[in-house]
Amino acid sequence: MHHRPDVYTRWSLEVRSKQFFHPGQRVGVGVSGGPDSVLLLHFMAKLAGELGLTVAAVHFNHHLRGAESDGDEAMVGDLATSLGMEYLRGEAQVARVVRERHGNLEAVARELRYRYFFSLVDQGRMDLVATAHTANDQAETVLMRLLRGTGTRGLGGIYPQLEGKVVRPFLGLRRDEVMQEIAARKIFYRVDSSNKNMELRRNKVRKELLPLLAKEYNPQIVPLLNQFADRARDDEACLERLARERSHAWRVREGREERIPIRALMELPPALARRVLRQMAQVGRGSSYGLTHAHIESLRRFAAEAQSGRILTMPGGMVARKEFSWLVVAAGAAEPAKRDFSYLVSIPGELAVPELGVLFHFKILNRNDPGKAYNLNKLVCLDPQKLFGELELRNWRAGDSFSPVGSRGVRKVKEFFRERKIPEVLRKGWPVLLCGSHIVWARGFPPGRGVAATDQTPQILIVEEQPLRSFPAAREEPA
Repeated sequence: MHHRPDVYTRWSLEVRSKQFFHPGQRVGVGVSGGPDSVLLLHFMAKLAGELGLTVAAVHFNHHLRGAESDGDEAMVGDLATSLGMEYLRGEAQVARVVRERHGNLEAVARELRYRYFFSLVDQGRMDLVATAHTANDQAETVLMRLLRGTGTRGLGGIYPQLEGKVVRPFLGLRRDEVMQEIAARKIFYRVDSSNKNMELRRNKVRKELLPLLAKEYNPQIVPLLNQFADRARDDEACLERLARERSHAWRVREGREERIPIRALMELPPALARRVLRQMAQVGRGSSYGLTHAHIESLRRFAAEAQSGRILTMPGGMVARKEFSWLVVAAGAAEPAKRDFSYLVSIPGELAVPELGVLFHFKILNRNDPGKAYNLNKLVCLDPQKLFGELELRNWRAGDSFSPVGSRGVRKVKEFFRERKIPEVLRKGWPVLLCGSHIVWARGFPPGRGVAATDQTPQILIVEEQPLRSFPAAREEPA
């Protein structure tokens, strides 16, 4: 007769097979005080001796339940001491942050908690943080996301690893197995009173919906939803890889800024375009955590519809901007020019502006020239026959005035900045084109009324820009 291995033995074999941990790593274990996380800490303490790990207990106090929250913190600290391991704590006044943001309590609490976990890894204090999500947590998450209307990425539920910083080694265990093991080992744990609050959606799914589905529809609903999430993650990984392969020849990365030609982005199937944008956002923010499907869709619409020069601010300090035929995604609204610049312009010709990291192209097109793949409706089109005097490209300066097509009279360029909600930190380096002493074009705006090309203009001057670094035709490795 074959005896099934005990829970720890079975779990440790699974952890080794999936290579969650490697000898010498410092692993923080997120411990709330509840049964799942307390058992994980005990299991990790034993595994540490077998794999050569250094384990620390990590607790985050949300200050949502007064003395009860403080009691959880004290209990975790005592448990860490009894196990002879380091204890790390973080905290936030979550209720106050929710009021300030008018946000969702559970979402804000999770964001602040994970921000703390990530900071431990980013600061080099830990190599990984392990959390105690179980198979039941996975099933609940998948159901909740289905009800919310998520995409493929969301259907993957709780990922076993999150951006190489957080791991979930308990996803193979059911909650009833955890409770049986807790009882058999006589391990003390805390009970979170908020788990009884049926106004919280997760509690309703946990105590009402999942038991109903198991009783009335399929007793194997928990493992089935876990298998569904596994397949969804496999599909997502394949699409992520395809997105990188299809876009890597077009994407240009410089530090924490990445850009892609909008035409190349729009030619991708929407499923791949969304993933390319998420990947670009991760370069800019250092993480894609906190970006929802709605955020990515707004970025995709921005790329397709916004005028050149427009700015889109997104969560985590990420900023997207349109630069003619390019979409740029960057970390924060960093000022593109540190000092004034001024250059004479020859047409046709090219002009490198190192202060902006941009190469401007001034091209003369014949309107009836066949084979030109230009959509003139989306370009800056000036009439070169109306440009009398020396052309100068410089940065915007206080007092500059302009009269673009569609405006009434001459107005301060600063007023146009305010209307377009262009951040002040971007204004100093904003390029404008002068003919003599008059501004005839400013990035992101129509040309001046007196020099704009018309349907009858035989030759047209267009202005284009691209990154100063050479445009890559291909790369040896995907971006």
